[in-house]
Amino acid sequence: MDDITLIAVGDISLQTKNDKHPFKAVESVLKCKDILFGNLETVLSNRGKGAEKAVTLYASPDKASYLKEAGFDILNIANNHILDLGMEGFHNTLAALRQEELTFIGANDKPDSSYAILEKKGLRFGFLGYCEGANSLPKNEIWVNKIDQTQILKDIEFIKSECDLVIVSLHWGTENVFYPSPKQISLARRLIDNGASVILGHHSHVVQGIERYKHGLIAYSLGNFQFDYKISCSKTNESIVLCLDFQNGLLENYRIVPVVIDHNNIPVILSDKSSKRVKDHVKNISQPIKDDQITWGWWFEQIAAEYLSGNMKSFIIRIKRYGIKHFLQCTRWLICPFCLRCYAAIIRLKLKKLVGKA
Repeated sequence: MDDITLIAVGDISLQTKNDKHPFKAVESVLKCKDILFGNLETVLSNRGKGAEKAVTLYASPDKASYLKEAGFDILNIANNHILDLGMEGFHNTLAALRQEELTFIGANDKPDSSYAILEKKGLRFGFLGYCEGANSLPKNEIWVNKIDQTQILKDIEFIKSECDLVIVSLHWGTENVFYPSPKQISLARRLIDNGASVILGHHSHVVQGIERYKHGLIAYSLGNFQFDYKISCSKTNESIVLCLDFQNGLLENYRIVPVVIDHNNIPVILSDKSSKRVKDHVKNISQPIKDDQITWGWWFEQIAAEYLSGNMKSFIIRIKRYGIKHFLQCTRWLICPFCLRCYAAIIRLKLKKLVGKA
């Protein structure tokens, strides 16, 4: 059986400054694939009712041609921006992808159809896609796969009979933080235990750790790829392209190709020196996962300040734009159990610093 390379990248917006080609600078990497996967983090529509959010993402439908030209074989569209322009935007997105004969997973206009099987060199890859907190609107012919462990396990069992390898795409986690939660780690490993070969995560807008687990691989977040990283966070504009090598029908190894997102929102391959820095960073943030160091207490201490700050900024924008309803949502959020655990984590960190200085 021939060797096969699956290349996976993170969030794609198709929005560039100065109308630059979004993938031109990374063509040399993307073309070295048998299958190319990406998370399409935008609506493809010029029409529709905008969601009341701090950030809505949409691009002209004709920009789907860039995806076709770059060689994308499979796109996840189950994410928190797929309904940014409502029902009309959703259906226009599907139409634009179908116009370019692009395969997508995670959402559809009919039930039980948002999976895909691709055959390359005699090996069949089954793709499944899900989004945390997704909402389906069956009356409007909108189905978005929600992350639900029981359902995902059923889907893996179903699709395994039709393919050789199962790839699961998960839009999940906390934005702008480098570590997955214990719940994410537990779910990802459970999916591998039950037949998945690869987990491809996204949503955090920064790269998270990568773990070889038993026969499979878990990339907890692929980060941004072709995106305006400034609307997400100011931590980093560096990211990766993940290359997975399959031999004799099994995952043999993986490689990462570091990239930097430039001022035009375009990914560019990094120089050797900068590339090493990114590889070292990915290795460092992967280590706590491999060492089973990520407890709930530790995780909240890592993410609390970023989570509270980022969400408060979002609420302030929404309150200014949309008024009292979002103010009331903000007050409820401030006293929710998740925020209370964040406050406790910040207090713990301050106490630890005081004890350390004593």
